[in-house]
Amino acid sequence: MKWMTAIMIGAILAVVLPMSLGGRDGVWMTGWTETWTIHPIASSPGLLFSIPVFLISAIGLRLFFNWHGG
Repeated sequence: MKWMTAIMIGAILAVVLPMSLGGRDGVWMTGWTETWTIHPIASSPGLLFSIPVFLISAIGLRLFFNWHGG
């Protein structure tokens, strides 16, 4: 898996996962998972981006598929 593909999948997961768990008023923002979760567009009603999900998924996907394919 190329880095760009891993970064794109990581970015998608970093937005979809917090949004699927309730957005700003949901489960994601009431627990420890709110750490390092940012609101990229201040005027947006609920858009979230989780930096740990982005980093862990992008690096994890890259490492897993390079190990698995090689």
